[in-house]
Amino acid sequence: MLVRDRMTPNPITLRPSSDPLAGVAICKSGGFCHLPVVDESGRLVGMVTEDELKLFLATAPPPGVLQRQHRVEQVMRPPAVTVSPDYPLEEAARLMIHHNLSGLPVVDETGRLVGIITRSDIFAQFAETLGADTAAIRVTVRVPNRPGELAKLAGRIAAVGGNICSVVSHSPGHTGQMDLTLRVEGVDRGTLLEAIRDDPQVEIRHVWERGIEEK
Repeated sequence: MLVRDRMTPNPITLRPSSDPLAGVAICKSGGFCHLPVVDESGRLVGMVTEDELKLFLATAPPPGVLQRQHRVEQVMRPPAVTVSPDYPLEEAARLMIHHNLSGLPVVDETGRLVGIITRSDIFAQFAETLGADTAAIRVTVRVPNRPGELAKLAGRIAAVGGNICSVVSHSPGHTGQMDLTLRVEGVDRGTLLEAIRDDPQVEIRHVWERGIEEK
């Protein structure tokens, strides 16, 4: 999954010469936390948040006789980091965590803004990847951490008519083991669990169905 698959294309932007008051109004009306600032050619030149705009307006002196209004360029800051549309989504998430950002501007090779990707976008993809929008059975198992274990498990599930619609692996912190969380459809709960338990080296850690919970 790439950034282009989840980003909001052509986001609302400000110009460096925009009135900060207009920026606050846009944030409020659209529910935005931050806005990109672009020049006349659409190249990204800065970022600004609603809180930054409000603080500036509350503390800045009057603009003066030669300037009718304050300007966004007085508040904006260079973007901490940008990504391209073809950047891997999980790497964009890593950058947000590392830089403590709620969103990243997406630019093309010329620096022109083409979109924005937010934590909400990534959270939605996370839920979709884990199959949260399906009624499939969710089961977490612990297996030996060695080649072929997922293939063996998938073969047993397929043999009883089960279809794995998502799978995520993670380390439980125990040497030589890994946890697999699968969403399986096309088979009833009892048949699925019986097929998994056929391998004594596989430990069922958690099973969940919508409306039914078992730990």
